[in-house]
Amino acid sequence: MKDPLISVILPVYNTERYIEASIQSVLNQTYRNFELIILNDASTDGSKEIIRSFNDERIRYVENEQNLRLIKTLNKGVELARGEYIARMDADDICHPSRFERQLRFLQQDKSYVMCGSWAKIIDSNGNKTGRIKRIDTDGLLKVNMLFTTPFVHPTVMIKTDALKKNLYSEEAIHCEDMELWPRLAMNTSFRFATIPEYLLEYRWHDKNISVEHSVHQSNFRRKVLKPYVERLSGELTEDDLQTHFSLFERNVNFKNSQVREKTRKWILFLIEQNAAKKQYDQSDLKALLLSRWFLLNLRSGTMYLFGSGISWFSPSVFIKTFRLLYYK
Repeated sequence: MKDPLISVILPVYNTERYIEASIQSVLNQTYRNFELIILNDASTDGSKEIIRSFNDERIRYVENEQNLRLIKTLNKGVELARGEYIARMDADDICHPSRFERQLRFLQQDKSYVMCGSWAKIIDSNGNKTGRIKRIDTDGLLKVNMLFTTPFVHPTVMIKTDALKKNLYSEEAIHCEDMELWPRLAMNTSFRFATIPEYLLEYRWHDKNISVEHSVHQSNFRRKVLKPYVERLSGELTEDDLQTHFSLFERNVNFKNSQVREKTRKWILFLIEQNAAKKQYDQSDLKALLLSRWFLLNLRSGTMYLFGSGISWFSPSVFIKTFRLLYYK
């Protein structure tokens, strides 16, 4: 493929059980002008033989002489990419046939968007459907969400190649490379993000999946990588501030404890006041996200405490966005 519009980056390490279906789902795309860069990171199982069994001119096979691990392998793929856009893909996931067509159409219709993801269906090691992942879709809500967590399913992402070549994955962000990258990209205020509200990927969730195997590390690292992004809004953070901030997205918060509840309420008010002064985010986006988290903390604790005085929530846009966010909870 001489002039591909899309470069698909597919890192592979010991995934002989799933790699054939993953590659086939890419080759079966309705949009066909792409190169598939398969990077074999020194696999020791039968992955290489399966990959080499495919005979398709769109495949570019790259084999690492030694195991470089995921981040270096991803960056190697980015450097090799010739397309205008890069599509991420993992060796155990499956693309919907129209994924590239839908994402490319979206990005070309409005060039202000640098990246888009999609929803995903969760499958287990045997391919059985076990759940669904829905993500918020607008630029403003996605960026506000980045104050707390990653708003994208990584292998659903399609991004402008130029943006990624200038902002490679950080080698320090082991097992959390996407979580570190998105807020770093969002520092460029001209970059816009979106999620296509369609299920364009089957995302495999099993005991060897990185998100499962390294979930504790990811949770701890989240605070480290997102802290500078939060501090742009909040100013310098103490460890206690960080704990309160990220507890808004945790499931085990004891909201029946009045001290925890009041500390959370004051932190929410503080963030809203800071944003009113700095105007980093659309205020209705920030209010809606924080209000939705207050509601969910109540729901998970079996309580229903009102927020109380201190801020005006009563605007149609805030309530509409809040209900949409609760839909994506």
